[in-house]
Amino acid sequence: MLPPHLRFDFRRAEEVIKEFIRKTVEASGASGVVIGLSGGSDSSVTAALAVRALGADKVKALRLPDRESSRESLEIAGKVADTLGLEVVTIDITPMVESFLRALGLTYETAPKIVKGNIKVRSRMVTLYAFANKEGRLVLGTSDRSEWLIGYFTKWGDGCADLYPIIGLYKTQVMEFGKWLGLPEEAVTRPPTPDLWPGHTAYEELGVTYDLIDEVLYRVFDEGIPPGKVPEVAGVPEEVVKRVMELHKASEHKRTPLKMPFKSFKEL
Repeated sequence: MLPPHLRFDFRRAEEVIKEFIRKTVEASGASGVVIGLSGGSDSSVTAALAVRALGADKVKALRLPDRESSRESLEIAGKVADTLGLEVVTIDITPMVESFLRALGLTYETAPKIVKGNIKVRSRMVTLYAFANKEGRLVLGTSDRSEWLIGYFTKWGDGCADLYPIIGLYKTQVMEFGKWLGLPEEAVTRPPTPDLWPGHTAYEELGVTYDLIDEVLYRVFDEGIPPGKVPEVAGVPEEVVKRVMELHKASEHKRTPLKMPFKSFKEL
């Protein structure tokens, strides 16, 4: 259950997000949207809202596993698609990833985890955009506010999309929203995992749970409390606040990707 300060009106959020999706798709002249279903809460909630906004016939769902992907993730994504009335296309991206790795003189076995993981994520985004281009659709982003603020996404990978319906909601809020939307329980209660290598979990990589991450981010970015005061105000350990703020600072380049010396030669 969400703490009082993170609770919000689910019905109002649904209406606002549906209207945003509808207007964005209509304004672009697109035939619909395409989304990668991972079996996690973010993609499940985003897909559910898109179906409610546009209808299942205008939402293209893709499952994009590779040879190291969890079978559980695939099964949950399939269950979400069935719940939403979506036909799901499954494409094994292993050959794409292997091609990139071979070009770098690497293999699945020898590539560093982060190098291989980011290639997987970017291969998925290339595939999503290929479908979007072929069918005149927009790519739905599934990033939430927590991931965006701490940079827990791949630049030009899962952080790349045409519209971001849930990027204003923290991870814990998305999970509760998913329950309210009636999504399969395992899709919204399973521990968050990018599933980029066997046994991969967000907690393993970040070292902090999302309930604490969201508490720190909310206090700093929504209430404007200085990080140094958060332990006193929210009862969060100082080392947790420090870790979350380090993640935010180190990922600033992901949120402002276009670095340039000037915007126009007229500034010279």
